[in-house]
Amino acid sequence: MRTIGGENRKTTALIDAALKILAEQNPMTIRQLFYRLVSVNVIPNDLASYQRVSEAMTKSRDDGRCSFEWIADRSRPIYASSVFTDAVDYADTVRSGYRKNYWATQPEHIELWVEKDAVVGSIEGIASDLGVTIRVGRGYWSTTAAHNIAEFFATLDKPITVFYLGDHDPSGCDIPRDLEERVHNYNSGAFVLERLAIHKADIIAFKLPPLPLKKKSDGTDSDPRAMKFRLEHGGEAVELDALPPVELRRRIEEAVKKHTDAAAWDRAAEIETEEKGRIADAVNQWTSMTDDDAPTWAAFQSLRDDNPALWEALDPASENHKSIASYLLEPLPNSGESA
Repeated sequence: MRTIGGENRKTTALIDAALKILAEQNPMTIRQLFYRLVSVNVIPNDLASYQRVSEAMTKSRDDGRCSFEWIADRSRPIYASSVFTDAVDYADTVRSGYRKNYWATQPEHIELWVEKDAVVGSIEGIASDLGVTIRVGRGYWSTTAAHNIAEFFATLDKPITVFYLGDHDPSGCDIPRDLEERVHNYNSGAFVLERLAIHKADIIAFKLPPLPLKKKSDGTDSDPRAMKFRLEHGGEAVELDALPPVELRRRIEEAVKKHTDAAAWDRAAEIETEEKGRIADAVNQWTSMTDDDAPTWAAFQSLRDDNPALWEALDPASENHKSIASYLLEPLPNSGESA
């Protein structure tokens, strides 16, 4: 095999093809990238080729050809405590960290349920933009997860729609039915579950590489739901990872926006901007204080806590906002005298 600068031509061609796909569809997992390369006939659909893609993308990231941000990997989560260098560092977090719950004023509650955690890295950006919760099952969902969902849904006084993303295989097609039934059995109340991916039609539409249904060593089906799946869908299975990430993100955005009140969303955004300004002003005042200001600040806090009506009256955002003079001239409760 001829090499170019220590890299054989096949590896270079594989990396070039991968970078072309990533430029259009990033972020992607290695598995999603592998399936895209299979779909465009760059590599065969086998384990050896998957290993080649993994090794080639490691090389291309290390030598700078591929951005590290283009490859998503949620298989190794980080668990870290929330700590700060000092009070100023914390204040910066408070100043920039506020985000309003736009869905509080929406007529519906929307969630995304995903069969596998691996694809979350390619959809969490759009889910975050839309403010939608993602729940991951990692196969069939646990009893605890189903019960927790039901408890939460029971507190909502609005229609609920769940969009589901899963494999097109015997278990992947049965999980939504199983989970919906179990959540209902825990008294969740009514909700609608709609599958966004994968559908059988996607196999042809996106040239997705099919997989044979899994077999045991004795040749029998490894999944007890295989016979039912074969009768309804045929013998070809496809992983969720095979669908192009751009298509997955498009479906999510389109589905969620159909259930969104645009006027209420825009109003929430306006309020968020105003609230962020007030938070920034408060934090800036706090961080500019010296030790000499502490007694005065403590007295102010005490006044605020002991006189909620006064605090509301002085808040420019309050419907009951008044000037300090008009507030002080009001009669005291149960008295004809002014304050």
